Amino acid sequence: MKFSIFFQNDTIAFLPELFLAISILVVLMHGSFLGLSAAALYTYLTPSMIRLTSIILFISAFLVVNNPIESQTLWNSIFITDHLSVWLKLFVVLGLFACVSVSEAYLFSVRLRAFEFFFFIISICLSLCLLISSYDLLSIYLNIEFMSLIFYVLATWKKNSYFSAEAGLKYFILGSVASVFFLFGASLIYFSMGTTNLGSLSLLTENLAGCSPLFYLGLICLISALLFKLGSAPYHMWIADVYEGAPTIVSLIFASVPKLAIFVVVLRLVYTSFWCLFPVFWEDFFCLCGLFSLFIGCVCGLGETKIKRLLAFSSVGHVGFLCLGLASGSVEGIQSVLFYLLIYMLTAIFLWVYVLHLDLTSDNSFLTFSDVIGLVRSNPVFGLGIALMIFSLAGVPPLGGFFAKLNIFVSVVDSSYYLVAIFAVLTSVVSAFYYIRLIKIFYFEKAEDWFYFAPLTKGAAFCVVIIGWTVIFFMLSPNLFYLLIYKIAIGLMI
Repeated sequence: MKFSIFFQNDTIAFLPELFLAISILVVLMHGSFLGLSAAALYTYLTPSMIRLTSIILFISAFLVVNNPIESQTLWNSIFITDHLSVWLKLFVVLGLFACVSVSEAYLFSVRLRAFEFFFFIISICLSLCLLISSYDLLSIYLNIEFMSLIFYVLATWKKNSYFSAEAGLKYFILGSVASVFFLFGASLIYFSMGTTNLGSLSLLTENLAGCSPLFYLGLICLISALLFKLGSAPYHMWIADVYEGAPTIVSLIFASVPKLAIFVVVLRLVYTSFWCLFPVFWEDFFCLCGLFSLFIGCVCGLGETKIKRLLAFSSVGHVGFLCLGLASGSVEGIQSVLFYLLIYMLTAIFLWVYVLHLDLTSDNSFLTFSDVIGLVRSNPVFGLGIALMIFSLAGVPPLGGFFAKLNIFVSVVDSSYYLVAIFAVLTSVVSAFYYIRLIKIFYFEKAEDWFYFAPLTKGAAFCVVIIGWTVIFFMLSPNLFYLLIYKIAIGLMI
């Protein structure tokens, strides 16, 4: 009885995760029992799985928002709940809800009728929610491996595709190397400090005068493993091949949702556990990674003619902006990073929905720029939305992407990194070239053959409209976004 009362708050705070864990079993049983009858009657199981998964995600979002425990460490300080974790969990659940809503037409087209796909979606949601609340290096590692194992399987989902198998193999080998680096770094930190808890590490390093080289090596290994998962340079070698070879719906999930959870882990490590090392270590490290990512995303994207690879290198550049926001070392820097993450997730989902439906009408294994010719003539409204989203990625005012980049520039300038800000502006201008090249193809290239664009499903149309209004008309009421993100950022620093 005393034991149950002692862990009552922990259980209540973990209701969303417990519900997702039970839902995994429900989805598995639903697909297993109905799969045989669906195969016998030649019916299609995917619509019912989409409805069930959407209901589960909706209830999970409701449980996350109505969490009565505001700020507390859970289960012997292995996990934590605070404003940062609550809101980021909500963003993750809503992002996966959008991915599920747009998946039906694609799964039907490529004949992916296995119900296990939705089982993996719920598992991804559970792993990301646990990762956001992780407050110990061991729980962080276990949840990253839980997430990565699912992504290894999803990357090779097309069993008859050589390119999908290649993408999954590359991701598995390089991801295993990153996992080894994380474990090695965690062991060095444990060897130096005697604990792996983030709260205990923050107390031990609060007034630390000097650290051993092994301690710094452990930190480099830890952050390098996390930056690999984000696709930051110089750990970006996997991202273009995996985005191109994996099924498009899997690339959509790769590009939009996991970055939120992994950046939460980076923020907790940098701003909570090892804040005292900011002037001597984190500033230079994140500045170098950010500048390198901006350069790689700018230069490598200029020569690309394939859409998925272009979006992959574009994401490398955007992670560079996020790293520069981390290097500022202020509350405004955290605010700019979280705001950039939210805007980028929305924009990435919008563009990948377009690539998803473009994949339904193209006969090519890899989508190129020639496949996008004729969109504006066949669907002018959606073509205009795609053009505005591309301008938002390029940072053209007054769209949401402009304000996201502006916040990064302001936080960098406030930290007196003037040369870094100038380099970021120059790379942003140069990278705008391949965005504008897409606009030029949309509006000024003429298709030699008849072009047909698959109509959007109801779920995809709903997601596209909501995201489009949020990003395009952000300037009408920006205070709500800024106040929300500022509240989340303050919650991390308290």
